[in-house]
Amino acid sequence: MDLSIVNHLFLTQRFLVKGTVRTGDLRLSSFLNSVRRPWLAIENATLVDLRQPDRVFAKTTTLRLADVILAHEFLDLAGDPLRKSLAVQEQNDFRMLSVYFRAPCRLEMLGRARHDAVDAGTGDEFFVVMEPLLRGFDDKDATEVQALKNMTYAIINRRQVHCFFQYE
Repeated sequence: MDLSIVNHLFLTQRFLVKGTVRTGDLRLSSFLNSVRRPWLAIENATLVDLRQPDRVFAKTTTLRLADVILAHEFLDLAGDPLRKSLAVQEQNDFRMLSVYFRAPCRLEMLGRARHDAVDAGTGDEFFVVMEPLLRGFDDKDATEVQALKNMTYAIINRRQVHCFFQYE
């Protein structure tokens, strides 16, 4: 019986994927921004189909990185807690925003992000939204999907953003 910790979550148009990615000593957001391959290997994966009530379990699955809408890391297993606390941004470094994702995605996310996170011309493809509120799922969706409503932060793929606006 394998009791591996499932630490990562990825949302695509079709699947919610839970599993573990070997990130080395990097946090998931830093790892995703450093990946140079188009595919992401996920171990001990559970794929929850968002269109029909199916689940697929796989020892290893490969996910196209460009298809990831958002990601989340349940446990921060990397990094130094002191450095993490020193890196906490000031409240006025963040702005409230709404993000709408590319079609056919029906989701909207409200949350706080760094001022230059979404509209930076170059740089990281993934950015962090704090205290996200994800809208667009039905209440009858799978239990795993309901976990998306309780995230403290989400890692968003900039390539999947259709439009966004900030609140004044």
